[in-house]
Amino acid sequence: MRTSFVNVLAASLLACAGAAIPQSWAQENPQPAKDGTPAPAENSATTPEQVADQFAKAAIEAAKPKGIPVPDMPVVATSEVEGIKIEDMKIGDGAEIKKGAMVLAHYHGTLVDGGTPFDSSFERGEPIAFPLSGVIQGWQLGVPGMKVGGIRRLTIPADKAYGSQGAGNVIPPDAALTFIIQMVGTVEVVDDKVGEGEAAGAMCVAVTSYTMKDEAGKVVESRTKENPYIWLPGEFQAVNAALEGMKVGGKRTIKIPKEFNKPNPMGPPSTRPTDVALTVEVELTSVRNLQ
Repeated sequence: MRTSFVNVLAASLLACAGAAIPQSWAQENPQPAKDGTPAPAENSATTPEQVADQFAKAAIEAAKPKGIPVPDMPVVATSEVEGIKIEDMKIGDGAEIKKGAMVLAHYHGTLVDGGTPFDSSFERGEPIAFPLSGVIQGWQLGVPGMKVGGIRRLTIPADKAYGSQGAGNVIPPDAALTFIIQMVGTVEVVDDKVGEGEAAGAMCVAVTSYTMKDEAGKVVESRTKENPYIWLPGEFQAVNAALEGMKVGGKRTIKIPKEFNKPNPMGPPSTRPTDVALTVEVELTSVRNLQ
């Protein structure tokens, strides 16, 4: 009787969780008919532990991201930069993407010749967070100017993609590529005061005072001018990227989505909470550019 009850309970939990009851489990654990007729007795050997295991597996499967359709919309604006064809299918209404920005985006990549797809975050159901400075030149040139919420198609010639080498066994040499990009988020930067000193480059050691707040506005870290912080290249990529172009004496507000606030096991110790959105108000005291 206990086993029968556990089986019925597990089936109910699966339904409430939106998870499909595993076919094998359903076959092995038939439920009583609506008229009260008992289920066949041959399954009485099923243990509560087995039922719980099946439930856990089904719940995990149900929680996995599901693929979403690749956008296919009429083009509303076109342009070109250095041989890259830009077609906007939707103009976003969020923050504008700057050169070298940290972005959170969906993408679908295909070969121009034949239209064969080679990679798609849409199919995986999860956008990807990355710095534009770390991707192919076609993205570095073709993505800035987009706004969060926008959808853009880039047609990129081979010399702005992977060139004569190609990439692995999916992108042949000298292949032109097409990407459909949906911009989900970015590290936002607002200059509260423009400095007059040296500008911070992409690779620099920056000395700043700052106040770091979480989503609720609680201060989680801070440094003063008397006790400034020295930012090393790569220690907190979102901040490092956002400091680029800032001039000594300037003040800047940086809004960091949670997707860019991950632990860095190679960085110095930090007390900031990770996997939450942050706002950093920073003033650049001095800078040493490394290239």
